[in-house]
Amino acid sequence: MPGVTVTEFPFEDVLVKGRREFNENLRAAAEREKPDLVFCFPYSDELEPATLAALKKQTTTLAWFADDSWRFYNYSQFWARHFSWAVTTYASMPERYRRAGQPNVIVSQWAADTVAYHPTAARGSGPDVSFVGAWTRPRARIIGYLAAHGIAVTTYGSGWPGGRLSQEDLLRVFSSSKINLALNPPPGFWNVNSLGRLVARASQNRIVPDFHVMANLQSWLHRGVPQVKARHFEIPACGGFMLTGPAADLERWYEPGKEIAIYADLPDLAQKIRHYLAHPAEREAMAQAAYERTLREHTYAKRFAEIFRAMGLAPIKNS
Repeated sequence: MPGVTVTEFPFEDVLVKGRREFNENLRAAAEREKPDLVFCFPYSDELEPATLAALKKQTTTLAWFADDSWRFYNYSQFWARHFSWAVTTYASMPERYRRAGQPNVIVSQWAADTVAYHPTAARGSGPDVSFVGAWTRPRARIIGYLAAHGIAVTTYGSGWPGGRLSQEDLLRVFSSSKINLALNPPPGFWNVNSLGRLVARASQNRIVPDFHVMANLQSWLHRGVPQVKARHFEIPACGGFMLTGPAADLERWYEPGKEIAIYADLPDLAQKIRHYLAHPAEREAMAQAAYERTLREHTYAKRFAEIFRAMGLAPIKNS
């Protein structure tokens, strides 16, 4: 972004130097650099409240909170008040943030890094149907259902036979597939990962006991909310046609039936795959419309320009 200079302060340092030294170094870096903004993507308890209080006195601080549809209840609401501003990707959360002591909340969303994600192959020149993402049991059930109904899906990612893709191959798959599936089924309530969150939490790179029962229970009860993911923007940024499951507020970012396709359930998914494979002109028009909208509205330069304006920071040119 023209006019923006970024100094990175790597999170990984906390795993090497420990929490105390990491926070001391962060405060020293802010004193030395005198930034207009300290932008954080908090993960666990790597940032100390005393550090955040000191940074707030010195400059403006902002935290981007992810997974707020469920993580707000046992994480974001407790940390948001330590920052000058909070960003949430879940549109129904601002009032909850205000009740938790953070009135300065901005609703934003994931986007596409158009330097990293861009068309590299002709649409329709690759697989009929593809999916890129780590193997999970809910995703495997979807792929299995399609296979049982005569629809083969080429799968890539950790746990699938196709394995992980290089960035170059990832772009080729997104760009060339006739249909890119964005599978985002809820993780479910009864798996080890979900149940474990009732009594444990992440602390940097460790799992530690956590007996905030009511907060953890609220979080667990909201695990089934489907979320908008970065993948929803990365596929269109590559010029690919996207068929996805429902996600909270997804219609705000792309128009179903004109830019992307959304399936309601597994029979509807199979029906829509067959429909769009049989109607290449319709598929092409939708993919092109989504690509153009992504470049127009859904780049990270656009997102950050909107965030800076909401915070009253100097306007960014050419954004």
